[in-house]
Amino acid sequence: MEAVSMKTHFENSINVYPAIGQIQSFFYERKVPLEEAELFYYFHESVGWRTDSGVPILDWKPFAKQWIGNLGY
Repeated sequence: MEAVSMKTHFENSINVYPAIGQIQSFFYERKVPLEEAELFYYFHESVGWRTDSGVPILDWKPFAKQWIGNLGY
């Protein structure tokens, strides 16, 4: 019996991280300063787009909404 390769599974679940421009547009549409968009982007870049518990972030928008909410916007 041949072992099933997990490579295919992981290739299908690879996350494409957002470009800084996407995040800036998201923040701009919500009337949040672009400096905050950059802080959000660079913070998540620095932690490899993972949560505090190490789970990969598959959808960044809920995290951006929470970031914006924490700012009071």
